Amino acid sequence: MRKLGFALVLSSLFFAVPNSGGLAAERTFIPVPKNVIYAGQKISAGLLRDRSVPVKYLNRVNVFTVPSELLGKVARTTLMPNRPIPTNYVIEPNVVHVNRKTVMRFEQGGLRIAAEVVSLNNAKAGEAVRARNVNSGLIVYGTANNEGSITASGVQ
Repeated sequence: MRKLGFALVLSSLFFAVPNSGGLAAERTFIPVPKNVIYAGQKISAGLLRDRSVPVKYLNRVNVFTVPSELLGKVARTTLMPNRPIPTNYVIEPNVVHVNRKTVMRFEQGGLRIAAEVVSLNNAKAGEAVRARNVNSGLIVYGTANNEGSITASGVQ
């Protein structure tokens, strides 16, 4: 009788467990650092690897899910190995750097002027830049372009 009770309990446990084949948690891959990435360091493909996480995890957090979204960006803070990268932990790199020479362009109608300037502040693409004209010493304002040049917008 005792063996029968044990067998009955064991069989009820066996049949009560659902088939895990169809209910397995769905997983996906996200990019994570291979090693420590320090603040200010530019992110390249060689610094990343894939890590498997449950799809449900991505509904609760705001992390990068595609490596190409990270490439070329700069770490705002130290990124630890094998840890997901929150979207606010990286920034776009500066394209214009303070105290470095660059070209400022002004275009209006058929008039095109280019001048060598020294930037007075760092800027990402699309941000405002103050710069000093190397020849005249005038302070000019413009917008940083992706390639590191400046589009002029005014003179002080």
